[in-house]
Amino acid sequence: MKWISLPGLLLIFFTTNAYSNSVEVVFLGYSNHYVDRDYDYNESHQLIGLSINNGFSVAHFVNSYHNKSTLVGWKFLMEDSVKIYDLSVHLGAVAGVVTGYEKDQIITYINDDISLYLIPQLIFTYPITDTIAFSVVNGIVPDSKGVIFMHHLQLSFNDLF
Repeated sequence: MKWISLPGLLLIFFTTNAYSNSVEVVFLGYSNHYVDRDYDYNESHQLIGLSINNGFSVAHFVNSYHNKSTLVGWKFLMEDSVKIYDLSVHLGAVAGVVTGYEKDQIITYINDDISLYLIPQLIFTYPITDTIAFSVVNGIVPDSKGVIFMHHLQLSFNDLF
């Protein structure tokens, strides 16, 4: 099902933002929970999502509580990076709203299935070609009972138009 969503999301992004010059596809999300060990957390999230011009982002996934979630937000990426040969290391963050959590499951719960999120990120990027790059994105989320480390893979397509 998630692979059917990708063409639909691509269609939406390309028809609403014809001037985009980069698209990031995120997938294969997983997490490590250093919180309440009495709960059987989902750590493989079936993540699929897109980001346009390193900014507007949307994703769909199965969250840690086994609920379907959608997030909409904005990516922030520091311009400076550390280079180790071809590998680039960036700092960034993603902020926005997410669905699929109940009041006792997330500390930023607003109401009726809407919560805020802010995820600081450490991003490792390796260029595949001049216009395509592969990244491993690592995030950290503080929780009232501990900390959650989140990870996903990302393919970036730059200079599209």
